[in-house]
Amino acid sequence: MEPWSTQHLIRMVLAFSWLLLPAVCPMPGVSRPQDAFPFYEQQRTRNYSSCVNGYLEEDLTCSCSPCWEGPTCATYVDYYAPRFLVHAATAVLPLNATGVVYRAWSTDEDLGLTCPLGPGESARCPCASVVYQLFAPPGDHHFLLDQVSGILSRNNETSLEAGTTYTYKLMVQGTPAAGQMEELLYDLLDLRIYVSAEYVKKIPWT
Repeated sequence: MEPWSTQHLIRMVLAFSWLLLPAVCPMPGVSRPQDAFPFYEQQRTRNYSSCVNGYLEEDLTCSCSPCWEGPTCATYVDYYAPRFLVHAATAVLPLNATGVVYRAWSTDEDLGLTCPLGPGESARCPCASVVYQLFAPPGDHHFLLDQVSGILSRNNETSLEAGTTYTYKLMVQGTPAAGQMEELLYDLLDLRIYVSAEYVKKIPWT
């Protein structure tokens, strides 16, 4: 049998040393490499938290919810102002009118252009939601406006005068988002309400 060479002896010593050495434990507070997230998962977790109004795609970009833009979906956009279907209207009422007097109708092109049409997530379009306001002369409380529906109703606690024309302005306005600094877009409508004792459906000034 040939004697062992120096190289064989070194290999044997290293093998026995590896078997006799105690297991190496990490220092306190230091995680093992196999316990750490891969870089991709760390990047994904970090980016997901930065998608303020949206969600993270597979390519690590943010897909924004309707009415939000920007790398992190933090920019609120309202490109189109709400618009009344008509900008001047007249309602003729009997002296003892009660209930609904007039309903304002408006549209907002953000619904369909800024936000896609359809059910589910696309149907929620905050930049197309509106509120209505009534501007009346001081002390005039004959009518009440529902700010959400645009329905104008009689205030039965007041009385109307026959032959009188009541004039108002209605405003439709976009709704603000949290932290929005830009001025809200709006539109105006001139409304006349004529009270007739005989309830003749004829506009007196035409």
